[in-house]
Amino acid sequence: MTLITLHWQKCIKNSLWCQFNDKLLNDSRLGTRLGDHSTSINGVYIIWTGIDNRTVLKVGNGIIKDALAAHLKDPEILSYTPTRLYATWASTVPLSGLGDVQQRVEKFLSIVFKPKLVERLPDVDPILVNLPRWNKPVPPL
Repeated sequence: MTLITLHWQKCIKNSLWCQFNDKLLNDSRLGTRLGDHSTSINGVYIIWTGIDNRTVLKVGNGIIKDALAAHLKDPEILSYTPTRLYATWASTVPLSGLGDVQQRVEKFLSIVFKPKLVERLPDVDPILVNLPRWNKPVPPL
């Protein structure tokens, strides 16, 4: 199975995960990592709650800034705001012969993390990627 290496984004000097709130989308320091008005960064993202005992709420793909902005208005996700919410994302690059890489990565991440808020799983074969460093070992597919 092919492994794609992703660079999972953090917010402060690559040491802290990004808090998922309105400030995230308006932080000028993150413009190049999220995309600004002139660019659209496509990729995959993970939204979770908790630090030591994480609960993944959402895994998705698309234009990162647009997707995160939409989720900031999602009542299901916002119902978890009494606790802190976090997000990370990684851009994906289409690879020849592998089909829709973003959907395949989303499927893999969904299998691994089993997010609480799932709309649908892409009907594609998963593709293996490295996970954010806070994870448990990858279960077999």
